[in-house]
Amino acid sequence: MSRSENGPRAGGAGSPAMTDEATVTGTGAGAEERITGTVTRVLRDFWSGRGAVLLLDDFDHRATSLVDELRACGARVGAVIARTGPVAGAPEVERSLHCSDAGLAFTRPEFEAWLRGPSQDVRAWLDGLDPAREWVVLGTPRTGVATFCGRPVHGRRRPEWAAVEDKTTIDALWAAAGVTSPPHVVVGVDELSRGPARLDGVAGPAGVVIAADSTRGHVGDALGLRWVPGPAGFPEAVKEFADRADRVRIARFADGVPCSVLGMALPDGVAVFSPIEIVTLGDPATGRLLFCGSSTHWRPGEAAERDIRGAARRAGAELVRTTGYRGIFSVDGLLTPDGFTATELNPRHASGLGLRAALPDFPVYLYNRAVQEGLPGLGGITAAALEGLVRRLVAAAPSASLAVGTTPVEVVPPAPDHRAGPACADLAARLGEPGLRAFPLAAAAR
Repeated sequence: MSRSENGPRAGGAGSPAMTDEATVTGTGAGAEERITGTVTRVLRDFWSGRGAVLLLDDFDHRATSLVDELRACGARVGAVIARTGPVAGAPEVERSLHCSDAGLAFTRPEFEAWLRGPSQDVRAWLDGLDPAREWVVLGTPRTGVATFCGRPVHGRRRPEWAAVEDKTTIDALWAAAGVTSPPHVVVGVDELSRGPARLDGVAGPAGVVIAADSTRGHVGDALGLRWVPGPAGFPEAVKEFADRADRVRIARFADGVPCSVLGMALPDGVAVFSPIEIVTLGDPATGRLLFCGSSTHWRPGEAAERDIRGAARRAGAELVRTTGYRGIFSVDGLLTPDGFTATELNPRHASGLGLRAALPDFPVYLYNRAVQEGLPGLGGITAAALEGLVRRLVAAAPSASLAVGTTPVEVVPPAPDHRAGPACADLAARLGEPGLRAFPLAAAAR
């Protein structure tokens, strides 16, 4: 095993690692104290006195929570290596290196590929800061390298986990787990040039969604996704995907509330938390999609919530069975009048859980990495106890992170389901973009 998994602590002598794992049950205040206390003790035992190197997509305010968690657990953040930055709001660290300063205009997938073979200058820079190579590396949720410049990567993404995120192959998991997904066809990119005939039997009233495969790297952040409302938009989609993928998945557009549910695979089972609204606006005339953020205020109703969470639990169990996955994952999809239909599974720490608003001092990022690494002392936290605690806390302190472009959305309307999409669409209209509408389109039209 790497030092990050099995080696001695760099500090805190006389405080042995926890190995007695009493089972944590219940969902009340006592369970909260036992879970948070156990996690904090294990993480402090591992991180106290250690140096950390962070590999970041963007060195901005979003790094603050991770840096704060590390420092609270006794670690020293010795260096940051980032794709871009630093910008206003980035946390203060001892040293940082930025690819953008060297003229390397990487996309996120290109940055992850670069991490597999950094230049000798980068190696020498890091060795100058940590000559004994004792520091531990924390990458992005998509970092798959086991080591970086001779240092162990803590909580790396295993290749069998990353493979699940390919949207052209995910339907095999949906079928095995009994999870509904839209009618679709998977074709080679060259077949797209044959025209809209490929849509026969797949297209619905609102068209199709075309998603790229992952053969040329991760295609998140909507880089590999295109809504084509009608045949007229097909030629442009062909051009967009020609140099981006080998295969694409063409699926019927499902008109529903975009949503997600996060879960966590633990040694004793899968915890599934409450569904959240993934606020996305769309222009039916052009197919443009605008992601606005997420909200835990949403209340889809008891039956819909059981449907969504049941699908996520089955998908999570299948993910564990086929890949041995551990840690946080998300199942994304749409809640339609006919029920929940899944669109993608992200086997990584996705955003939107809402736990930080409810429990600000809980080190959720480091806890997830610790579960992935199997650190001793955490096995007594059961999936049932964690699920009950997180759902209770988030429901008691709902939160949202929403913006239309750069304009924040601060008010969640007091509608029966507390959905934020309509408020974002109203703001878009006031900002001069009346074509952007909230989903479902059928409801927005009324």
